[in-house]
Amino acid sequence: MKNTYLLTALVVLSALFFACGSSQPPVAETPDETKIDVAFTNGLGSWNIDEIWIDASDGPWSENRITEPLEPGVEFSLSLDEAGTYDIQVIDEDGDTYTLWGVEIGADGFAWEVTLEDLDYGTGADVEVTIENGLGSWDLWYGYCTSSSNDGWGEDRFGSEILAPGESISFMVPSGDWYDFMVEDVDGDTYVLYDQWIDAEGFVWEVQLSDMDNSAAAEGNAPITIYNGLGDWSIWYVYGDPSDGAWGDDRLGSSVLEPGEEFTFYVAAGDTYDFKVEDEDGDTYTLWGIDVAENGYYWEVTLNDMD
Repeated sequence: MKNTYLLTALVVLSALFFACGSSQPPVAETPDETKIDVAFTNGLGSWNIDEIWIDASDGPWSENRITEPLEPGVEFSLSLDEAGTYDIQVIDEDGDTYTLWGVEIGADGFAWEVTLEDLDYGTGADVEVTIENGLGSWDLWYGYCTSSSNDGWGEDRFGSEILAPGESISFMVPSGDWYDFMVEDVDGDTYVLYDQWIDAEGFVWEVQLSDMDNSAAAEGNAPITIYNGLGDWSIWYVYGDPSDGAWGDDRLGSSVLEPGEEFTFYVAAGDTYDFKVEDEDGDTYTLWGIDVAENGYYWEVTLNDMD
């Protein structure tokens, strides 16, 4: 009888054991490897972003991550498989590039609002730049174009060419940069254009008299214009200085004022000035004690003014 009870007890215990052990404890789900989010916002204002590239810094560029242009103000996100050091580049609709090198991207991801300040200067494709002589009566002898970040003007872009009125000359520069321009005419007058942005469309500068470099105006705000009315004699030197002081530097510099031409420089208004010019023969012509107001002074030098 004990054996029967024992057998029955074993059966019951076995049933209870299998009943309790037949269901495995729930296994915690193993999450997928954490993806790392990278977000881009187009902050370029007026330009679409056509391409986005992001790849490990120790490898080559692989593929464009967007299939349609990213319009200004729009955000785009992608996921990376792992943290690491990445190079990132976006290209806008004009082909200008914006690049970040060696960006450390961790588990928290990365966000970049691309703005014009991120532009890769001077790294775009070469584009054509044209300078046109719109001065009417003066040839252009020298022409310069250089990145605004440079200290000097670099080489003369005209070479042996002289640009007559109405003529133009073209050359190539890398797009995606700010440029400064300067040309010099037959009289030695210079004309400047600073901080001109050159994009994929290139650029044309028609030089006008209004572009003349009046940096000498830093001395004052009153224009002094000297007109050569001597007929057959060039003016080699021009002076204009306060009457209570000595003669200063020659205002013409290395230029020569030919008959029928005029030259302008600036002095401070509200003072009394003496003016003197000297022709190619060494003859001088002088005006003494001229009160100069803000509208300046115009002097047509004639033989009657000879000292």
